[in-house]
Amino acid sequence: MPLLALPFGTGSFLGHLLSRLEALPERVPGGVLVLPRFPVPGDYAQRIRDAGRQAACPVDARQLSERLDACEAGDCLLAVDAQRFPALDADFRALLNGRLDHRSVTHWVAVGAHTDQARERVECDEDGGIRRIERLYPKAAWPEVATTGIFLTFAPARLVRGVEVGSLAALRTALSSRGALSQDVALPGESGDLTEPPAVLSLNEELIGRQIRHRRTPGYVLQGPDVLVSVRARVHPAARLIGPLIIQEGASVAEQATVVGPSVLGAGSRVQRAAVVAQSVLAAGSVVAPRSTLRGRVASGHCLACAGPTGGAPDTPRLRLTPLEGRGRAKRWPSERVPRAGRALDRAAKRTLDFALAAASLVVLSPLLAVVAVLIKLESRGPVFFVHWREQRGGREFPCLKFRTMVADAHQRQRELYKDNEVDGPQFKLNRDPRVTALGKWLRATNLDELPQLINVLLGHMSLVGPRPSPFRENQICVPWRRARLSVRPGITGLWQICRSEDRSAGDFHEWVYYDVAYVRHFSFWLDFKILVATVLTSGGRWSVPASWILPRRRPAALPSGGEVSMA
Repeated sequence: MPLLALPFGTGSFLGHLLSRLEALPERVPGGVLVLPRFPVPGDYAQRIRDAGRQAACPVDARQLSERLDACEAGDCLLAVDAQRFPALDADFRALLNGRLDHRSVTHWVAVGAHTDQARERVECDEDGGIRRIERLYPKAAWPEVATTGIFLTFAPARLVRGVEVGSLAALRTALSSRGALSQDVALPGESGDLTEPPAVLSLNEELIGRQIRHRRTPGYVLQGPDVLVSVRARVHPAARLIGPLIIQEGASVAEQATVVGPSVLGAGSRVQRAAVVAQSVLAAGSVVAPRSTLRGRVASGHCLACAGPTGGAPDTPRLRLTPLEGRGRAKRWPSERVPRAGRALDRAAKRTLDFALAAASLVVLSPLLAVVAVLIKLESRGPVFFVHWREQRGGREFPCLKFRTMVADAHQRQRELYKDNEVDGPQFKLNRDPRVTALGKWLRATNLDELPQLINVLLGHMSLVGPRPSPFRENQICVPWRRARLSVRPGITGLWQICRSEDRSAGDFHEWVYYDVAYVRHFSFWLDFKILVATVLTSGGRWSVPASWILPRRRPAALPSGGEVSMA
């Protein structure tokens, strides 16, 4: 049974896909073409036409090539891998908005929705000993799925002429070899591999629930709790139906048969006497034999005693190819949501205070900033500011500003000095760092080198109070710590800066983790105020303040067990 013809809610998978295309910003003059990658049975074309209500046309490689040759210069090709279908919430119109560029190729890659999960790569030596463990969070791991998780490709039709379209991965490789400009875009949310029955069952379960709650599906009536039945279906009064369940047009359920949801009975399918169908999708025209059991399956044809959660995946036409014209406008895809610490009122008050104090401080301190800038220029060659990319809330990167305190090529020389690092964890620190200039030592001792970060606060990259901004490399070390610190804006000062141990040379990484997580767990506007006051009284953390003076006593500031971080 072709995947595109499989039952999907009250319709077919292809029908649902076509309904999503109706919202595209451009018309589809070339129609919807289906390019199968398996031997096509004699009735395949009719099945696809029935599933798509005459809107789709199966083609082979030669016919596709002819269609592409007939395209005009402004026509484009939208190729969808039917195997990798995104979550039902995915808005195709918003997804494509602003991305339809006639000059280049765009690939949408399904990277998954679990943004806090990481892939780990272990490198071993010849004896099996571990040399290095590398942890990659989604953005760093995207190149690894770029050739296996492509869901959609948009390309100018002229670039695809003469290219054999076997899969989107092969198309991507062929276009790149031709020198075509291309970009990869992460597909938001989950996507499933619909050659695997669990993915088909999962998507159907979600769609069944939505359509039953809608209660206004033309040609269907509610027949019992959470049971949606076509007016042209036949259900024996002695049959037992347990929702959520959809029975499509022409399907029949015989006497003493039992159908347990979430399930979909496709058009013309038959569940015969005393048979049981549970948590399954039954293809159009299929028959479940008397007294047989079908459980957790995507099934077609004549089904006998086939109980069990496994089964062969349906044949899958991998690509839907749609020539498009022009481009359109639509709202942008909403950015990925990330956890935020604290109540809405505290967050609003925090941002208001950040903006007001940063703006006022920049005005008051502008003469001092100008003097420092001139001194830096006079002392050594190089820019006034050191710009380093750090991660802010949600893992987005931003240019973090500081006054330059080192020689111009300091960053390139850091790897040579790793062997002399005096602190643990991902930090790097030398008490007598040869790269630091004479003026830089004074700026660091007085914390004046941090003042340009007031600009980052003003722009919303940072806050006055929060975890210290760290680059991508440092944030790969500890998973719970990363989740906590990237749920809030990084700060110029924070709990770690004012409460860490007196021996600053020790640089205990675990202490750093402890205070960052404690800050997120106890976040409040009052806590920020106390940290700001303590920062001023200690001249920027020149000496330590007991954590018991800052943190509320009613809740212990301890790292949670089990590798999880509880967000406030």
